[in-house]
Amino acid sequence: MKKKITQKIINKTDISIVLIVILSLLILQKFNFFKNVYLITKKNLDERQINISYDFCSNNASGYVFYIKNKFNLKKRPLIINYGIEPKQDWIFKKNNIIDLSEKIILLNYSNNIIYNFKKDKNFDYWISYDMATPNTTNGAKSIEFIGNYKKTDSIQKVSFYKREIAVISDVENIKFNLSKNLNNYYKMGETNFKFNDQTDKHLLSRNNINFDDHDSLKFLTLDKSFDDTEIRKIKLYLNNKIDLSEYLILDNFKNKCLFISKND
Repeated sequence: MKKKITQKIINKTDISIVLIVILSLLILQKFNFFKNVYLITKKNLDERQINISYDFCSNNASGYVFYIKNKFNLKKRPLIINYGIEPKQDWIFKKNNIIDLSEKIILLNYSNNIIYNFKKDKNFDYWISYDMATPNTTNGAKSIEFIGNYKKTDSIQKVSFYKREIAVISDVENIKFNLSKNLNNYYKMGETNFKFNDQTDKHLLSRNNINFDDHDSLKFLTLDKSFDDTEIRKIKLYLNNKIDLSEYLILDNFKNKCLFISKND
């Protein structure tokens, strides 16, 4: 009888061990333990960074930078421009020297269309935009679009731009700013003209070099006093992209969003 009790205890112990082993294997499988061990043992640090550590071609896009660094065996740091206004990825090249800025460029979160959206501030007689552009991405304003009701005339219209420096913060639209009623208290970026296009609500602006590519300021615009904008709901400002891909050799292209380019001499 004693022997049978001992045998039952042993059988229960064996079953418990088997269940623990099975449960452990399921947990390890869920967290990709075996895959991660393989990556650590078979791949170098840069390759692991590409595969498991960062978004490949979104947000920081560090994976793409590591990929380009390895694929082209880059020993020096090219210019890296992230259209998504994310932290710089220069650290990936550590203390390597910077290549001539006109030679090779890594573009992250690239967008051919750079647009600032303006809304009318109900308390003031001007339009405000919370959008921001990455440095080295824009080259003046291209056109302006009015969404809503307004009257087109034959006269030349003037549009003026101002900005106010702010700290770089997230969710900026929900922050209350102590805005000034007098735009003269802000830095004037410049002004340009346009004539109404009878065929569309998008109107071509006169050639200008107004600098919009900074990510630490609010932008404001005012229109001619003769122009009635009371029924306009939104204004879209289209900016020129400083990076014209037709002027570069495309060395690598991932979904037209992350690119490695070189000056086309």
